[in-house]
Amino acid sequence: MSFRFKPTELQHFNWMFNLAPCFPVNASKINIINDPNKFYDTIYERFKNAKRRISLASLYIGTGELEKKLLEVTVHNVRNKKDLNFHVLLDYQRGTRGKDNSQTLFRQFVNGISDRCHLALYQTPRLHGTWSKALPSRYNEIVGLQHMKLYIADDSIILSGANCSNDYFQQRQDRYIEIEDQDLANFYCELIDEVAKHSKPNHSDSITSNISKEVVIKQVNQNITYLINKWKDRQASKLSSLNESIKDKDTWIFPLIQMGEFNINQDEQATCKILSSAPEGSLFRLATGYFNLTEKYADILLGQCKASISLLMAHPNANGFMGAAGPAGGIPHAYSLIARKFWQQVVNYDQMNRVQILEYERTGWTFHAKGLWYYPPSSGVPWATVVGSANLGERSVRRDLEAQAAIFTSSLDLQERLHNECSRLHDYASECSTDLQKRQAPLWVRATVGLFRTYF
Repeated sequence: MSFRFKPTELQHFNWMFNLAPCFPVNASKINIINDPNKFYDTIYERFKNAKRRISLASLYIGTGELEKKLLEVTVHNVRNKKDLNFHVLLDYQRGTRGKDNSQTLFRQFVNGISDRCHLALYQTPRLHGTWSKALPSRYNEIVGLQHMKLYIADDSIILSGANCSNDYFQQRQDRYIEIEDQDLANFYCELIDEVAKHSKPNHSDSITSNISKEVVIKQVNQNITYLINKWKDRQASKLSSLNESIKDKDTWIFPLIQMGEFNINQDEQATCKILSSAPEGSLFRLATGYFNLTEKYADILLGQCKASISLLMAHPNANGFMGAAGPAGGIPHAYSLIARKFWQQVVNYDQMNRVQILEYERTGWTFHAKGLWYYPPSSGVPWATVVGSANLGERSVRRDLEAQAAIFTSSLDLQERLHNECSRLHDYASECSTDLQKRQAPLWVRATVGLFRTYF
């Protein structure tokens, strides 16, 4: 059965139904959160009042007062509701860094109810065995990470790029879209559970290093592929039924998974095809906290994409690595250098009238928002967006575990809210192509950026 979007503005993207499971919802079930404080308040209330399940995926959980307050109210809720379970998936390297870390904090709070509070710590197969100890702390994190950001309470899921940490709750700008749908929440819960099966349990001090990297890659690929196909079939069956409650929905959500090291490239495929499918006269507004486009993305933007392009990235002053000690302090300069080289490509391709590059700079704030918004020809509002954890860059495609969703809508209300979300981010944006040409990177950054480009 072949499914199609009814609105003509979206029919260029009918191929999405073959790529990923489709979850139809009403726009009224989607809540766009615009600032980090509201993001924290929302997950606090959802976790405080959950009745059946709480499932969280993040790079790490911070150890500040806000994080402790969130864990405290969550665990208190679990203690009071015997049918409520709490599942957390973090990255092993980041979650165990330092003496006080995500793991020690979690253990501190769940004492006595560990049977219903589960922490899984994912470690990339590239670091199994002696490699996990050969590389020093922090530097071992460049190899590959659990980077999905999912916050689930009962049938509500927040898709974001924000970590569960103090900075992301206060003055680090990201994106946060909450969707209330039982099937969609079930899908992402199953995704978290599947990754957790191949992760280090909280009560264990060993990683499955006795299993070869090749075996792990094959197992995870098979299991995630099975999960995606199972939900594709299940949702296709619903879409093909005569159930008018399904067919009358005005918004369609497609989960997109990217796990490059396991040869799961759903998000990359979708991003490439979305960018190359849009008709002339349309507009893409893209954002990334870390500008490091893959060669494939850059080639499509400059060679195949017919739409106008606006690219928003962090100004060096709004980059979370600015001022960091050691080599990490050079990362903002590296991103500027990469952006400058991309702009030179824009000039070489004579695309300056079609492509615009901007930087976000806001006093006291860092910028971590990512994704895209699609504006059809002659439309002043977007009809689609992609939201989640991926940065349109090398790491996201090749090394890290990423979870996104493509959202298509014919709802005028949701289109306006998506436009407002995008416009708020651009309130602090300015065109930067001339500044990029003048900006100087340290010599050591210029000498090494090409060698390590896939690591950041």
